[in-house]
Amino acid sequence: MVPPRRVAQTVLVAHHSRTLAILTLITWLFTAGVGSYMFHTLASRGGLRRQRAVRDGLPPAALFGHFGLAITALLIWVSYLATGWIALAWTAVGLLMPAIGLGICTVTLWTPYPHQAPQKDAPARKLTDEVLARALTDEALAGRLVDEVLASVPADPSQAARKPAGQLAVLIPVVHGMAAVATFALAVVTAAGTS
Repeated sequence: MVPPRRVAQTVLVAHHSRTLAILTLITWLFTAGVGSYMFHTLASRGGLRRQRAVRDGLPPAALFGHFGLAITALLIWVSYLATGWIALAWTAVGLLMPAIGLGICTVTLWTPYPHQAPQKDAPARKLTDEVLARALTDEALAGRLVDEVLASVPADPSQAARKPAGQLAVLIPVVHGMAAVATFALAVVTAAGTS
């Protein structure tokens, strides 16, 4: 006969595992929501076409692979919640690893998010060592270089100190990545706790 204390401990562990599994699902859904937002933004603005046109651009297979693995793992996690089969939990964790790897590749190849155009008011001339060396001996060239640099400085320095609202968009992939890491950690702890 199993002592009542042992039964109570088993029930308590099962309750905590179930709570962790649901918390994992919540973080996973949040991560998927942010990822879906980024994917929709990229696709609706023609980003996939632009990325294919750029030599070192993001291959669509990496993006679709990341998205597909993450969603498949999420569906398997939901199946684990429905059935309680621990093999499904570990399968979901196993699929998360390459999904996160492809996500890291995506961020590496697709930085910054979203694509930012070069500033129009930057000096057109590249300041190479050769140009600077010639400017030391050519007073007219030195004057033009100084004029270009001064023309690129904003008239009101307080306006230059303000960051445009687009800079906040960089936080979206950061939040997505942090949520993905939290989801992975919770999934591993949940799966290990129920084994």
